[in-house]
Amino acid sequence: MANQNSKRIGNQPKEKPVTTMDTLHDTWRVIKPFVHFSFKALKVLAGALVFIVKHIPKPEEHKPAEKRDKVIKI
Repeated sequence: MANQNSKRIGNQPKEKPVTTMDTLHDTWRVIKPFVHFSFKALKVLAGALVFIVKHIPKPEEHKPAEKRDKVIKI
């Protein structure tokens, strides 16, 4: 008599099907470092832009210095 627990050659256990959530988790795991780098790069660019805008000279600051038309004769 054949043993009921014996495995047959060529019969492989069926794997569970890949779900959409599995694919999304794998995709996020791959993309996550790039997203974090992008956010940090945007923060640096925004900080540089704010620094540049704050340090643009104002038009009032460009008034020419008062010229002294006095001539000193010795």
